[in-house]
Amino acid sequence: MNPPEGGQPAEAAGVAARVRAARVVADVLAGRSTLPEALARHGGAEADDGFVRELCFGTARHAFRLDHEVRRHLRQAPRERDLDVHALLLLGGYQLAHMDVPDHAAVHATVAAARSLKKPWASGLVNAVLRKLSRSDLRGDDPELPDDVRLNHPQWWLDRLRAHWPDAWPDMVAAGNARPPMTLRSRRKRALALAALAEAGIEAHPGRVTDSAIYLARPLPVGALPGFASGDLSVQDEGAQLAARLLGALPGERILDACAAPGGKALHLAQMEPGARILALDVDPKRCTRIRENVTRAQAAIEVKAGDGRRPESWWDGVPFDRMLVDAPCSATGILRRQPDVRLLRHAEDLPTLTRLQGDLLESLWPLLRNGGRLLYCTCSVLAEENDDVIAAFLAAHGDAAVIEIAADWGRTTRCGRQLLPTADAHDGFYFALLERRRGGR
Repeated sequence: MNPPEGGQPAEAAGVAARVRAARVVADVLAGRSTLPEALARHGGAEADDGFVRELCFGTARHAFRLDHEVRRHLRQAPRERDLDVHALLLLGGYQLAHMDVPDHAAVHATVAAARSLKKPWASGLVNAVLRKLSRSDLRGDDPELPDDVRLNHPQWWLDRLRAHWPDAWPDMVAAGNARPPMTLRSRRKRALALAALAEAGIEAHPGRVTDSAIYLARPLPVGALPGFASGDLSVQDEGAQLAARLLGALPGERILDACAAPGGKALHLAQMEPGARILALDVDPKRCTRIRENVTRAQAAIEVKAGDGRRPESWWDGVPFDRMLVDAPCSATGILRRQPDVRLLRHAEDLPTLTRLQGDLLESLWPLLRNGGRLLYCTCSVLAEENDDVIAAFLAAHGDAAVIEIAADWGRTTRCGRQLLPTADAHDGFYFALLERRRGGR
């Protein structure tokens, strides 16, 4: 889960921070990396981190509208080698429209950043365009604008939301464009955690979907949270907290979290049932390092391995699992507010590849589950082709697989599972389907 945006006042951040932000956003515009990857690649002064994150995440969140307004003042489309200049224009527009920065300061600092790019022509262009933008309404709801620009969502995405959720899609768009709250999961009784936060002067309120979720009134560094260092508090969206509860765990059971990074769900399972034997698997060795850091902080007994769930022969010891969590890679359409760069990086053509991957994971992992064992399939997608359609196809091909109904007072019942839709002030969007392996099929 991405850390919250925020940071120091804009006037305290300098030209170097804006140059770094431009390089980060340019990498995303070129499709080279996600925001977190680009931020890590373009390291900078720690003191500027909050401001740089605010610029990058905010610009990505409003990228469609900002890009539309910027291009109105350009004679030609930006060349790939000049995406850093285009990124600076978007960053400047974001400062003018959405940050508490005086217009003259935003223009002056962004023009100074353009000079640092060693492109003599860039500062003049940035100055001219930003001065025109400063006289424009960059936030007004203009019904004449194309839907993707007005709503800051790709058109293919809007088309699917309207088709899949005709009564809910406007609220889902609003949620995708909102800032995410900072949500915690409490290992101990929530009332005790809320009391400790209040004693530390931290305003918070309980979640509504789970009895472990806590929402902070404003984002804070995790080091400021009483109980974080000991593992009593973890940063985890309330919807994500449902996964461990739905899968369950009993003492001595062998449990696989097949796509585990950053490890929040595996940690939740271990804290629910310390006597369970949990394997946290992830295909990326670097992400496994992140899992180990979280496991060490919470002093949990979890085995961590790097491995591909589609190729069990490279990591499985032959002992069946009692339960499995398959939190499959997906479009991330349910967590757009936390990953605003997804609107720039994800395309409709990606969906067939993702659905094949989801199906392949289920096919490869299912034989590792004992008879009577349970598998929880979940995604952070709101699209049926990644959710119900994947599970329906799997059920049709596997007579020993049966759906266990998820009876709950949250979300919506679907053909094969349950869908939690994203909300602007609470949880993200998640899909869950619970399967049981039955001897002899049905």
